[in-house]
Amino acid sequence: APHAQGQQRPAQRAGAVASVAQPQKATWSGTTAVSVVAPGAGTRANGSVYSSLGGVPDFQVEVAGHSGAAYDCYPENWRQGRRGQNLESFASELLQQGIVDSKNLLVFGSRGGQVVLPYLWRCRGNAVPPAVVINGGCANKLPTPTLWPEAAVTFLLLGGKDHFAQGLSEQAYLAQSKSHVPPSNRTTAILLVNEMEHMPQPQLLECILQPMMRAVLAWKKTGAASVQDLGRIREGLQKA
Repeated sequence: APHAQGQQRPAQRAGAVASVAQPQKATWSGTTAVSVVAPGAGTRANGSVYSSLGGVPDFQVEVAGHSGAAYDCYPENWRQGRRGQNLESFASELLQQGIVDSKNLLVFGSRGGQVVLPYLWRCRGNAVPPAVVINGGCANKLPTPTLWPEAAVTFLLLGGKDHFAQGLSEQAYLAQSKSHVPPSNRTTAILLVNEMEHMPQPQLLECILQPMMRAVLAWKKTGAASVQDLGRIREGLQKA
């Protein structure tokens, strides 16, 4: 089983963004509305994992946007970024379409966690739904510092072999990521899987993504991390 380290502080495809359904206020009764933000989330390489989420009875899964679309590039203040359509303009459109108010949970990966989630946080703060952030992009050193909301419920999945680590040891990478979470935030969990690369191996993601999602949903609802939910993630790692 993969070796993990962690720290905790005490499909229905939408097509274009414009095709996202009219927003409805998120509630805790009935189906849980999940949005997977496509750019950077590995919706092709791990398409089978996301498709399986669509078969979970209490999840209504939507994939927002497309990897490789015109907006799938960094903003102009990034190296090799550009003006006009970019991931910030994409995030702005998602916001206008009601992603914050109509979803119970967001899933990001790579550049989505670096650009889209921080943009939503800057605009809506604690109102942004709980998030699972593959590669932990929001905890990188970014051109625009992340305004991390005090009550944001977030689960970061890091890979020891991810190029985001920039050659750091697993412990140093974990510590660096943790340093970007403000001390006032007590609702962020970080899991580092030593063997994970930038693109999570499908078997690994299949085993732990759903337990991670359920963990942040419960954390948001109850205000406390559930040892039972976190234990299910460990069980998933052992299966992988």
